Amino acid sequence: MNTISSMEQAAPAGSTGRIALCDSETGYMHRLADYLMETEAVPCGISLYSSGASLLEHCRPGDLSLLVIAQSQYTGAVREAGFSSVLILNEEECYMEEDSISKYQAVENIAAGIRERCAADTHFSPGSMRHGAPMRRIGVYSPLTRCLQTTFSLCLGQILAREARTLYLNFEAWSGLGVLLEKNYRASVSDLLYYNECAREKMAAQISLMTEKIGALHYIPPMESFLQMRSIRQQEWLSLLDTIEQVTEYRYLILDLTEHTDGLFDILKGCDVVYTIEREDGFSKAKMLRYEEMLREMHCEEILLRMKKFRMPVFRTLPPRLDMLTRGELAAFVEKLAAEEKLFDTGKGGKP
Repeated sequence: MNTISSMEQAAPAGSTGRIALCDSETGYMHRLADYLMETEAVPCGISLYSSGASLLEHCRPGDLSLLVIAQSQYTGAVREAGFSSVLILNEEECYMEEDSISKYQAVENIAAGIRERCAADTHFSPGSMRHGAPMRRIGVYSPLTRCLQTTFSLCLGQILAREARTLYLNFEAWSGLGVLLEKNYRASVSDLLYYNECAREKMAAQISLMTEKIGALHYIPPMESFLQMRSIRQQEWLSLLDTIEQVTEYRYLILDLTEHTDGLFDILKGCDVVYTIEREDGFSKAKMLRYEEMLREMHCEEILLRMKKFRMPVFRTLPPRLDMLTRGELAAFVEKLAAEEKLFDTGKGGKP
């Protein structure tokens, strides 16, 4: 029996792309669609068809930006229908076409292949008008090393993501995030910088397609090394942050910053609050004193005014995985700090 259903992926305003999944194994097809929607892997609506015949009956080639179809349903009639972009799910090892991937592999690999096709298609170009409340930029930076800055940033981001859409950017020279999360990234924030400079009209779609998730927290994979990091100039970073605010509906942007970032002080000036971790030992106090002296010498007193200095308590245990940071002593401590800064205010009236 031929069936058709629709699963509407929440897409940014103005999105024109649409994807169809076609497979007689409806359980497999629904699992793939669920994964694409739950991870927000594609910036558009998804329609499901259980056969090539049902697809042709209910859908015109011009209606779709991408057709993802099982090999068994890619009949001569479907092939001749004129769909402009097709990705075939191989069901036999010997069956290989240029526009195909193996059906029987990890769902995240299939999703990555779909995302790559979407990223290359000009139809997936959502508009650039922000409709929600202004985005709050939250800077996290300390001149001290090994002070749990990234752990704090990720915990804060996941807590805020329970309240509203939150994006995390990591500026470390060697983040190791992919290793910790056991992920192999096909793109990073360096690709986003390229699009922002050379194809800004595609930025909304690219952000959506490149975004990964830790729990409810969105993040863009960081650069692989300081060699990439030091090649990015201040104006490129500032422009990227402005673009993110203009073309997305993120309520919070968490910036996990380091001194490897060109234009660090100017980025901090643009933050609504700057969290700075301090410690009690003499070396740490000396470094913090020199950092604050330099801010004054560089006429960056506004950073001092927005700075929220605090000391991390000694935690008996820390969560073993990054997606578990919203539990336990650390989470309780971070929630208290966020409440003090009224970060949970997600009203529409402007920045608190």
